[in-house]
Amino acid sequence: MSFNLSAIQMLSVSVASENITRLELLLAALSPVPGQLVLLPENALCIADKKHYLGLSENLGQGYYQSMLSALAKRYQCYLVCGSFPIKSPVTDKIFTTCLVFSPSGELLSHYHKMHLFDARVADQKGLYKESDTFIPGQEVKLFNWQCGAHSVKVGLTICYDLRFPGLFQTLRQQGADIILVPAAFTQTTGEAHWLPLLQARAIENQCYIIAANQSGREKYGHSMIISPWGEVLEQLKDGEGSIHHLFEKSQIEKIRQAMPILEHNRFTTLKV
Repeated sequence: MSFNLSAIQMLSVSVASENITRLELLLAALSPVPGQLVLLPENALCIADKKHYLGLSENLGQGYYQSMLSALAKRYQCYLVCGSFPIKSPVTDKIFTTCLVFSPSGELLSHYHKMHLFDARVADQKGLYKESDTFIPGQEVKLFNWQCGAHSVKVGLTICYDLRFPGLFQTLRQQGADIILVPAAFTQTTGEAHWLPLLQARAIENQCYIIAANQSGREKYGHSMIISPWGEVLEQLKDGEGSIHHLFEKSQIEKIRQAMPILEHNRFTTLKV
C-alpha cells in the first residue's frame, strides 16, 4: 500500500490572521488527495513573543483558530497537523505549545504538548532562547492512527527541540510508530550544524519515515524534508514557502526491519542494571 505524506514550509509572522491566509493558499497549491497527511511547522499560526502567545492561546479543542484549522482539514479532506499552537494550561501566566491533529472530518483527533523546552544560547542575533519563560512541558508521549484506506498506520508526534532526545523517538517506535513527525522552527545556526544529521539519525535508528516541516526566513533554517527509514532524503524544500510530498510505502519499512531487526536486538529496553 502507498499513501501521500507531505510537509508545508512557512514564513510565519506574529499576526495569526495573515498566517491563516498564507496557509489557505499553500494548501490550495498542494491540493491534497483525500486522506493525505499534511504537516505544518512549529508556530505555524504565530511566531512571536510571550505576550502574543498568551493572547492567542485557546482552551484545547475550543476557540476561533482551532475551528479554522478544523475547517481547513475538512475542506481538503486531509489529516492536517498543526506543528504547534498555544494552548492554555493550569499554570498562571504559562501555556503549552501543542501539536494539534485534525482528521478529514475536522475532528481534533489527537494532541501533543511539547516535552522538551528550548532553553539554550545560540550564536545568532537573539542569543538566548528560553521557552520555559512562556511554556510548561508536556508529560505524555502521543501517537495517532492515520487511516490509509482499509489500513491504519501509527504516527508519532514530536516538536522541534525534541529532535535532540532519541529516547522519545525510541519510545514512539516501541509503541508502534511507522512515521514520526517533526514540526520545527530550527534556527539558521543550529539548522546548518545539526538539522540533517539529527533527522537522518532518528530515521535510521528507528527505521521510520520522518516528516520534518520547518519555518523559513527570519533566521530560521527551512530545509523541510521527508526522510526514508533508511535515512535517504526523499524530498526537500530548502528556502521560502511551499510544500513537498512523497509516497508512504509500508513495504519499505517492513523490508528494512526484517533485514535488520533493531527493535529485537536492543538490549537497553530489557537490560537490568
